[in-house]
Amino acid sequence: MLPIKKPLMLSLTLAMLALSVTACGSNNNGNSNPSNSPSANSSASPEPSASSTAEPKGEQEAVTLNYLTWNYATMGKSTDAWIKGLKDKYNITINMQNVPSDNYPAAFKTKYAANDMPDLVMTHGIDRNLFMSFEKVAIKPEDFVDLSELPEVADFMPSVIADRKENTAGKLYYVPVTSNALGVLYNKKTFTDNGVAIPKNIDEFVAVAEKFKAAGIPPIEAAFKSLTQVQIIPFIAFGQYVNTKDMEIRKKLADGSMKYSDIKEDMMKVLQLQQEWRDKGYYQDGILGTDPNVAAEQVALGKTAMFITGTWQFTNMKNANPEAEIGYFPLPLNAAGEKTVVPTSADNGLMISAHSKHVDAAKLAMQYYLSPEIQALVVDDLKGIPTSSKVQTNDPFLKDVQDAMAAGIVQPDWLGSNGYYFPSGTTFNIAQNLQSLVADGTTIDQFLKDLDDANAKALSK
Repeated sequence: MLPIKKPLMLSLTLAMLALSVTACGSNNNGNSNPSNSPSANSSASPEPSASSTAEPKGEQEAVTLNYLTWNYATMGKSTDAWIKGLKDKYNITINMQNVPSDNYPAAFKTKYAANDMPDLVMTHGIDRNLFMSFEKVAIKPEDFVDLSELPEVADFMPSVIADRKENTAGKLYYVPVTSNALGVLYNKKTFTDNGVAIPKNIDEFVAVAEKFKAAGIPPIEAAFKSLTQVQIIPFIAFGQYVNTKDMEIRKKLADGSMKYSDIKEDMMKVLQLQQEWRDKGYYQDGILGTDPNVAAEQVALGKTAMFITGTWQFTNMKNANPEAEIGYFPLPLNAAGEKTVVPTSADNGLMISAHSKHVDAAKLAMQYYLSPEIQALVVDDLKGIPTSSKVQTNDPFLKDVQDAMAAGIVQPDWLGSNGYYFPSGTTFNIAQNLQSLVADGTTIDQFLKDLDDANAKALSK
């Protein structure tokens, strides 16, 4: 994952302004059932344009491409359309292996170490040192295809592409197709029925949590069985309590000129928040046994008030209850009078193995994936801000996100990403240690010591 600099943030802002201008109604933002083409009520649509994607070849030799991913649950509609279109248009069959998110790092590492990479593989992101922080793998420059020359790349924000090429190899290994945000997803009817307004600061948020608790409704659905979900609240807290003070701190933590123990007071606030809310009874029972799908369903059905997560969980909520009107607001950890942070990311993308026996077919599959036709469905699935200039949206959920970004402090990443925060190759597993904190298996002091020790060891190599 690479640093998203000011040009990208400006581009995202301009994109959001453009989307706001085109927002003209409330289409069915719950249309997340798998389909093979954009529906009439889809919330995202491609702009009319001459596609640069290679034309179908009627006599093209049949090819099967292996594809490894984790995100079919949230990208079912777009994935189904992409797979069907490749078969119908190009005689390309996709053999997909969808691995649960928490198991994906192990699956990727195993295949990479065995030189058994599939033809196409999804990544959570590659930083400037060619290190995949989620998968915990340092890739070699020659192992994946440079996508720079694909004509569809020109349709995407230049700053996004430039940032993804700003690595030690100077190559474009993937194209991030949406920008996501961390925050609170909620059922608007649950809030209305209980006379609750959107909180703007930490005091109001606590008051909202207490009101739902008094009404017998768990204020926050915690899916801490998931190593992804147990990181979300600390990520937002770090953005609010540390990054707002100085964005240079994340660089110093990565290069070793600063330790986490040097900012212990702020880290105490970051790391104790989840346990504090647990002790106050703001979560449902069984927080360590709840996965994200269950959490999304509970909020969508109105049984729990809020799910603190990423915007990508919108689809799971609508799948659980198509009638639910799901909204978004940033988690307000700020004091009254201060702005709320909105951590964002534009990282996930599709890669091609350079060792594929069918690189040309894989490039064709990539071109079709990046086409406006498929990208409109990807944006609709993920409910993210599109990075393709060929895709427009008028989705009301995205309007909530755009409004929050316009009013708050948009940050280009979150703890552990973009090659910042930790030195490359650190052995510290932040997700497992955060899960251990919630389970009282470690202490904050031990957490910080282990983190600094692992980082120091990585820096000494």
